[in-house]
Amino acid sequence: MMKATGRAALLAIVTSFITSCGILAPMDKPADQKREPEDCSRGTFSFDFETSETVQPLGSSKLLFQEMTKASKNKQPVPLLDITRAAGWSDGWDILVEVGEHTKQADLNTRAQTPGYCWRNLPESSAMSDRPSDKFYLFTKDNRPVQFIQFRPYEQPIQFKKGAAATKETVLLSTGTYLTPE
Repeated sequence: MMKATGRAALLAIVTSFITSCGILAPMDKPADQKREPEDCSRGTFSFDFETSETVQPLGSSKLLFQEMTKASKNKQPVPLLDITRAAGWSDGWDILVEVGEHTKQADLNTRAQTPGYCWRNLPESSAMSDRPSDKFYLFTKDNRPVQFIQFRPYEQPIQFKKGAAATKETVLLSTGTYLTPE
């Protein structure tokens, strides 16, 4: 009897530790917080390092990031399209959104106007790290993801307000440190 009680106590402690660390979801999760089935009718897009370095149909992600950083220091308003063109990018995009920690699939689809897409490797915060997760700038065209740029949060040249998106015509204002959509 004592042996069974000890095992039960150990199991309770381990289960409590695992759920508090987010390794295992609690069993008593309310019905309204259960995961909805994903609508991937239009496709799946993955944010991964290999893709960001090799799949660049619009142009060099590195050059665009450099142009964004340069524009953020100029203290002059600049249309986003001028920055992408200065980096040698094609005009094959129409919306730019920021993708950061805790971005939900439904929210991303709304902001990026990409209904029916599933997203893999969205940035998540990690309790195991004191460094925030990388972020992404996602470029879309005709309701489809085209290309993304991966960056560290402390190197963010464009700061979006929550829920915001930018288009080619969006004018970016410089603070001398970063750009903000007008």
